[in-house]
Amino acid sequence: MEIRADSLERALKASIRGSLEGLPWRTFSVSAVARHLAKEVIECSRIDEDGRAYAPDQYTLSIHPRETGELQRAPPEVQRQLALDMQKVLQNTGFILAREPHITLATDPTLSIGDIRVIAWHSSDPLEFTKEHKEPAKEVERRPLANAFLVVEGKRHFPLNKEVVNIGRLPDNDLVLNDRHVSRRHAQLRARENGYVIVDLKSSAGTQVNRRLIKKHFLRPGDVILIAKVELIYGQDPSGPPDVTPPYAPPFKPVKDRHRVTPLDLKTVPEEETAILDS
Repeated sequence: MEIRADSLERALKASIRGSLEGLPWRTFSVSAVARHLAKEVIECSRIDEDGRAYAPDQYTLSIHPRETGELQRAPPEVQRQLALDMQKVLQNTGFILAREPHITLATDPTLSIGDIRVIAWHSSDPLEFTKEHKEPAKEVERRPLANAFLVVEGKRHFPLNKEVVNIGRLPDNDLVLNDRHVSRRHAQLRARENGYVIVDLKSSAGTQVNRRLIKKHFLRPGDVILIAKVELIYGQDPSGPPDVTPPYAPPFKPVKDRHRVTPLDLKTVPEEETAILDS
C-alpha cells in the first residue's frame, strides 16, 4: 500500500476543518494541523508482510500555553469529533486501525509561539497477531543509539549505552529506582534499529508511557515514562543529555561493589540498607 502524504493532508484538511473551528486557537491554520497529522500518520504507520498499513491510534496536538485561550474549557466533544474525523479519513484512504483513534489537546512551553507539534504512536503492537503463524525472522544484532538517554525525575540523566537496560528496585539493575512502589525487576529497555523498546516485566504497579499503561512500547523522543511513581523522559539528541542534569548515580553501591572503597567514594552501606537488599 502506498499513500501520498499530500493526498492524506488534503483529505484531513477537508475533514477536520469543522472540528477545529470549535477551538480558540488562532495563530495557525487548519492546513498546518492537517500537514503535521499526515506526516505523523505516514511516518508512524506499521506495514505488515502483505503491505497493509496500520495507522497509529494515539495522537497528541501541542501548542504554546499562551495560545490556548480558553482551551481548558473547550468541550470534550471537540477532541472526540477530531478523533472521529481522523478515523473516517484513515479508513477511507485504506489504513487499518487496531482500535479507535484518540486525540489529546495539550500545551508545551518549549514550543515557539505559532508552532504546533503532533506526536502519534501505537497503544499496542498492531502486527503482534499477524506474526503468530509466520516463520520467526532471524534475530538481528541491535546496537544502542549513541545519544539516547533518560532524564530521571527531571534531575539526573542516564545514558543508554547497552543493548538491554534493566530497571527496578534491586541494586543489580542497571537503573536502580529506590522507591517502594517500584518492583524489584520492573521494566526493561531493549535496543532496536532506530531506538529502544520498553517492556513491562509484569510489575505490580505497572509501566505507563504518556499516561497509558503499556506492556511493550517503541519509545520516541519526548515520551514520558512512569515506573510506578517515578518519572523518566526518553531522549535522543546528537548533542547528548541536557547539561543542566548531572549524571545518574545509583542510590547505593551495586552488590558486586559493596565492599570496594576508593579515594573518591568512602561511603559504606548502612545496616538498614543491607536489610533492604536482603529482603
